[in-house]
Amino acid sequence: MTQPSDAPTHDLVVIGSSLVEITPTEMGQSLAEVDTMMPLPSGAAANFAGVLAGLGITVGFISRVGDDELGQWLINRLSERGIDTSFTEMVPGQMTPVSFAWMDQGGAKTFYFYRFEDHCDPMGTLTAATIDPAQVTAGKLFDFTEATVRNEPLRSAALHAAALARAAGREVCYAVNYRPSSWRGQSEEQVVAVQREACAAADIVLMNCDEAHLIAGSEDLPTAAHAVAQLGPRIIVVTSGEDGALLLADGELSEVPPRHVEVAYDIGAGDTFHAGLLAGHLSGMPPTRAARFASDAAAVRISRQASAPNPTFDEVLALTDDPPPA
Repeated sequence: MTQPSDAPTHDLVVIGSSLVEITPTEMGQSLAEVDTMMPLPSGAAANFAGVLAGLGITVGFISRVGDDELGQWLINRLSERGIDTSFTEMVPGQMTPVSFAWMDQGGAKTFYFYRFEDHCDPMGTLTAATIDPAQVTAGKLFDFTEATVRNEPLRSAALHAAALARAAGREVCYAVNYRPSSWRGQSEEQVVAVQREACAAADIVLMNCDEAHLIAGSEDLPTAAHAVAQLGPRIIVVTSGEDGALLLADGELSEVPPRHVEVAYDIGAGDTFHAGLLAGHLSGMPPTRAARFASDAAAVRISRQASAPNPTFDEVLALTDDPPPA
């Protein structure tokens, strides 16, 4: 391992999983009905990193893939999207995880994940002892998500990395993105305790309204946001889909109206909002404008097909400069 540098070489470093997603080439049909499918680089952190790179943010990706052809394909595709994959390692003896995803005519999404412990779970080999401080502190901002804190040893690795980033004077963002089915064998009390610990490790926290209710124990969103702020973060964004988002920044509450568009493919909308928020923040936007930028980035993404390019900074900015009707 190398020693951390005082001067960041990237705008942002994210830790998280990456996998190969197989999805129909035409939306609205189940996997059993389609004739052709296409592979996409995926995983919440990988999607997030790809959107960031498209927005002009330099991003380093701490991840692990299998030591197989899919792992190499994934690294190549992520690199083509402008992501620095020099922090992404291929793990001998592990296969690269695969998922299948499809969306019906009503927009409901179905996912199937093929990830098996000790065989097809390369991220499970990442521990606190193997975290490289120089990689964690290479960005001005360090980001981690719920997928990294579900289970040990990755949970301790992610929280250790967040602590290293904070100690080096870097900002830290945590995106909740809670998937209940992935927390097997853990009670709701245990889940909430881990989520609260992760929120306390961050300066910026992003969650949806259900996650805010869970973590704060309140059905009232402003009350929930203030409860999360008590844990330590100074910026909290609570998204509510078509109802927009609630922002709490430095004690001040504000609402972010939604941008309504015709939906072509809405898998990854949350990852795009997440990326847009931090792209705006890193560009120097105040929190209210960064949240507006995030909402518009998500709107651009869901208006496009799965294989279409991610939105650029200028494309999103053009929308942000034209606020949606109240």
